[in-house]
Amino acid sequence: MDRIGRLLITGCCIALLSFPLIAGSADLCADEKKAGFELLFDGEKLEGWVIQGLEGEKPSIEDKMLKMDGWDWWAIISKKKFRNFTLRCEVLIEKDGNTGILFHTPEKEVFITSPEIQLCDDAGQEASKKSSGAIFNVLAPKKNAIKAAGEWNTVEITVKDNHLTVILNGETVQDTDIEGLEGIKHKRQEGGIAFQHKSFKHKASFRNIRVKSL
Repeated sequence: MDRIGRLLITGCCIALLSFPLIAGSADLCADEKKAGFELLFDGEKLEGWVIQGLEGEKPSIEDKMLKMDGWDWWAIISKKKFRNFTLRCEVLIEKDGNTGILFHTPEKEVFITSPEIQLCDDAGQEASKKSSGAIFNVLAPKKNAIKAAGEWNTVEITVKDNHLTVILNGETVQDTDIEGLEGIKHKRQEGGIAFQHKSFKHKASFRNIRVKSL
């Protein structure tokens, strides 16, 4: 192969490595597979999930992303139950978007019985009990680490023997024992993992949802 040909191939490889991935992804890297993670959402179908809402209503799937859109449904809940776990995912909040991740959830009365990690379009705003990274209406995060609307955020939630750690975009925003927190009613020790759909006006998308039981 001549020098020009080698340069062209090298240039193409660099371009491919540098180009951002736009479409969603639903796969595990080798390190996560070795560590015991599994896909909670395979990017294609809703088997293994329960929809809380009116019959027939559900989120949509696009480019392997789980989109919090549509009408008259309130949460999508994993049928698989978890006690101690680490959940990792990415979330994109649209303008005025509002969603949340709940854990130890039943298949009914999700918002009454389960702690919710709030995620919303409030980049740059002061941390509060209703800001991104909060245990909603219970405990403010250490800081508001959410990115601007339209950008992807990384989320990691670990629950281990009633201790909760939340890492948002590489920042530890929660590191607390939930057993003694006032405001969390009907505490459960095990349940599903749920993603909130607030309303058709508050859109968000999740991708790369994976989990490891501890």
